[in-house]
Amino acid sequence: MTETDTFSALGCFALLDDQQAEHAASRLYTEHVGTLSIAGADTFDDAFTQLQAALARGLHAVSLLSFELGCELHGLAARPEVQPSQILLFENCARLSQAEVNEWLAKQTQTAEAQASAFAGAGHAGITGVSPHIRPQDFDAALARLHRYIEAGDCYQVNYTYRLHFQAYGSPLALYRRLRARQPVPFGALIGLPDGRAVLSLSPELFVQHTEGLLEARPMKGTAPASAPHDAAKDQRRAIALASDPKNRAENVMIVDLLRNDLGRVAEPGSVTVPQRFEVARFGQVLQMTSTVQARLRPGATLAELLRAVFPCGSIVGAPKRRALQIIRELEPDARSLYTGAIGWFDPAPAKSLNSPPSFGDFCLSVPIRTLLLEPPQVNTGSAMRVGQMGVGAGIVHDSQAQDEWEECALKARFLTGLTPEFELFETMHASQAEGCRHVARHLPRHLARLEASARHFGFAWDATQIREALQAACAAMPSGQAHRLRLALKPDGTCTVQTAPLHALEGPVHFVLADESTEAGDPFLAHKTTLRTRYDAAWKSAEAAGAFDKLFFNADGELTEGGRSNVLVKLNGRWYTPPLASGVLPGVMRAVLLDDPAWAASERRLSRSDLLSAEEVVLCNALRGAMPASLLKSAPLDSVQSVGMSLRQR
Repeated sequence: MTETDTFSALGCFALLDDQQAEHAASRLYTEHVGTLSIAGADTFDDAFTQLQAALARGLHAVSLLSFELGCELHGLAARPEVQPSQILLFENCARLSQAEVNEWLAKQTQTAEAQASAFAGAGHAGITGVSPHIRPQDFDAALARLHRYIEAGDCYQVNYTYRLHFQAYGSPLALYRRLRARQPVPFGALIGLPDGRAVLSLSPELFVQHTEGLLEARPMKGTAPASAPHDAAKDQRRAIALASDPKNRAENVMIVDLLRNDLGRVAEPGSVTVPQRFEVARFGQVLQMTSTVQARLRPGATLAELLRAVFPCGSIVGAPKRRALQIIRELEPDARSLYTGAIGWFDPAPAKSLNSPPSFGDFCLSVPIRTLLLEPPQVNTGSAMRVGQMGVGAGIVHDSQAQDEWEECALKARFLTGLTPEFELFETMHASQAEGCRHVARHLPRHLARLEASARHFGFAWDATQIREALQAACAAMPSGQAHRLRLALKPDGTCTVQTAPLHALEGPVHFVLADESTEAGDPFLAHKTTLRTRYDAAWKSAEAAGAFDKLFFNADGELTEGGRSNVLVKLNGRWYTPPLASGVLPGVMRAVLLDDPAWAASERRLSRSDLLSAEEVVLCNALRGAMPASLLKSAPLDSVQSVGMSLRQR
């Protein structure tokens, strides 16, 4: 079972995670019993009527409302590609302290790691392939259009956003733990949806909270970089500068006035106040400016009426609200979906409370910014990856500069995009003397091309000049007259190290044994040479201890893949074949050399256990040793090999 499958095995659940409260303010919802679907504005009131009835029956509720639902409530046409908003209903709600949240996350993550041991990257989580869905020039053009709307008087401010697309590897549990450590927030959320998708939200922004008739909103406008490393004095100076900056203050005031108007639609006359303005707090790598708006709810107001008045949150729309929504629909090509919608909890109304409360209980909704939506794992391909997206955006006013706003979006996304991989990339090369009495690495262009491709994939910094200089220096320092093993390791920040050691000739014929556990063809780490190869290192070392060179693996479908330190070729009916990369194979340098060599005329083909055992010849190859004729170690009984194959077919 993969780590992502393990997450799905938890079923539908919701952890609403407050890392800033000193008491047991976090909530863990389990035992999902149903979902209220809100397909559009025409089903909005009915859904919240059903919600109140469910709460009255003692159920607990967690809402996930899309931004597009808010657009429909303001008269915009529905977007058919957007999935319905949901209200998840649960039997159980446990109140947890931060220590209890940490314990629960650690326990679930350990379970996922134990059950995902077939994966090279088991226990590790991160993202790869981050790309914005728009280009910088598209962003510039959109802001130029916004400036024209502002100059024409259509609007005063618009929150313009775009999406980052990426792939996530490892368990969403482990990924959430890494992200929450980077950005502690009061409105974290880790949610497993009924359809297998996952929501990971690290939002610092309160949308609206209701407590016994008191409404509170804390719109967030104004962003600045926090110090790195953390320097309290420097952050204080930056916070003062942010709070006094005319542009950011103007944006904040505009949105505060918008939310005062929204709350005023359902408030007791004269009860809307702004008790706090321009507060600045640090959340991870950014400083955010917040103001607080409060109001007393008008007696008799319904839950649906209240949410119609305030949703979506004005801080991620603009002013005036409806016109800003229309402009957003025009300029943003992709739906926002859950991003900038609402995530939160609803409690049933207490039997008795002070001040004649309304007919619904307390609730709290956050604005899902800094929020990842991960699709179900790609089980049809056996991949451990999940396709994901996250939205980022900025409030645009007349004096906004496109480059500054683009950089602000990048700053807000740094909690995700700056997530450093927890491993290194490496290449092992054969270095020998060439003419001129100098050492050179064999097949160096192929090694560097593979290393660079993996670096780009995982987001490692890449400096080709630095790497070549390090290799040249290492080769120049080698003693003459001896072939060497050269290991180049690359860290996520782009720094590299080179180690060398004399390479001694192999003694005797080369043999292999067969592994008794399978690999997963979709394991993303099998396609890259990383330091996450504990199982492979243990495999070839155990083979060596038994008198063999390597141990060969089969995937869960019974297909031959590769060895712990070599690729494999087999000769069938006079032709050479090697397993395709899709079976879960490293694109080995020597493998590529042999595939490109006309003398071998080798090609890719899916190979079975019987193909291996009946092959006319078998060759193991790697860049260090080249091509080595090999055979099954005679001390390995054939019946044990057959039993291994049977076991693999049954998995």
